[in-house]
Formats: sequence, structure tokens, C-alpha cells
Amino acid sequence: MRQESSTAYSRAQLARQVIPCIDVHDGVATDPSGIEGLADPLDVVGIATCYAQDGACQLFLDVIDPWTSVGYLPDLLRELSKSGLELLVSVQHGVLPSPAKCRELLSAGADALSVSTSMVEEPDRVADAVRLLGGRRLIGVVNCSGDRQRGWRTLIHGGATRTTADALAVARRFGELPVRALLANNVDREGTGIGYDLELTRAAARVSRLPVIASGGAGSPGQLAEALHGGDATHVLVNKVVHSGRETVGSLSESLYRHLRGEAG
Repeated sequence: MRQESSTAYSRAQLARQVIPCIDVHDGVATDPSGIEGLADPLDVVGIATCYAQDGACQLFLDVIDPWTSVGYLPDLLRELSKSGLELLVSVQHGVLPSPAKCRELLSAGADALSVSTSMVEEPDRVADAVRLLGGRRLIGVVNCSGDRQRGWRTLIHGGATRTTADALAVARRFGELPVRALLANNVDREGTGIGYDLELTRAAARVSRLPVIASGGAGSPGQLAEALHGGDATHVLVNKVVHSGRETVGSLSESLYRHLRGEAG
């Protein structure tokens, strides 16, 4: 009985390291979910509830609408908070608005707001937000392109704008503030299924000294295991692999458990 309890706990812990992501536009998912049994495949609350039932403890909500068009968001966050998930929320590709608007979403149920574009364009605004809101209420996001040999260059505005800013320098600034965690995403790998950029996650963890969330390229449980135990990542972000219904958070945590025990290739 003790061994079974320990096994269950280990699988539950692994599930907590998997952070599903839902892309949102106008209050609904941008693409229909393939999760079985959903009454509405675009319903963000229904999708999130499935993730919570599978053992996830955090949800990354990527709201692509501009801040001027997210009047629906406080009510949506209040509904989502009933799932018990910690809500990590990005609006307008990581643009940070006024402290009042930030507090509105935090009061409605967001546990942390993500920052990416503003860290490059308005770093003083980000520093002020950390001072006023507390670093635990912010997640740093570094979207970048490149590799270790060429260097990683930061992208902002959802990848629409390439900058000359070194991604590791941006990661270091997030660590100096500090914020709650750092999401490291190589956009070159998004949607490819070839796996995370582990050189990026390791370097980002080293320079920022923050918990790192690996992002971009997830396609198999083995790649998740590599990021957690070879890429110095604390969590892994997954999107299409679970949104499509091909895998669940539960099946990923089960496969992770087997990989880490050496039972799967």
C-alpha cells in the first residue's frame, strides 16, 4: 500500500509540472478542442476543467486580444478560478498596461500576468509593476529565434517584431527583478513537434536563476522528460498536443513516469 501511494504521488507531481495552454480570442478558444466529451469545443472553462481533472495545477491563458478588447476577461477568470487551477495570463503578447488594469485581472482570479513585449520596450514599467504588485504576480516570457551558435534574438508582439535584444540578457533582467518564473520559448520550434530547445532552457535557467518553463516544440512525452531532467526546466508548457485531444495531462504524466523509470524508449 505504501508503494502504491508513493507511485500515485509521483505521478501527481509530474502532472503538476505540465502546464497546458489555451489560446483565447473574444472569450473563446481560437481553435476547437479535440478533447472528448466537451459540450462546446471552444469553451475555455470546459477545456480548463478537463485539464484540472487530469491533474494539472496551472493553466497558461494566452489572450491574443488587445487590452482595449478584454472586457470579458474578469468574468472569464472568475469562472476559471472555480477549477482550482492557478491562472497564468498573457494579454496582447505580454504587454503590461497600467497597474489598475493589472490589479483588476489579479483580483478577478489571475495568479500572475505574463510580461514579454513590455520588458523590451518599457523595462521601467515592468520594474514599477514588480514594485507595486510584487514579483510573484508576474511571469517573464522570452520569445526568441536562433540557436546557441548564432545566439538567440528576442521577438516581441507575438513574434511579429524581431529585435536585436539578446534573449539571455532579457532573461537575466527578469531574474534581477525578480519575477515568479521565466518561460523560455524558441519560436522556431513552435508546432514542429521536434522538442524544446534544451540549450535555451539551460542557459535561461543559468543566467536568470529563476524556475524555467520550457515552451515551443513539444511533441512527445519523452521530450517533456528531457526538458525536466536534462534541460533544467521546472515546468513544461503544452498546447496542441493536449488541445487536440491526442494526449491528456493524465496520459502525459503517466508516460513521463514511465520514461523516468526507464520503461519507455
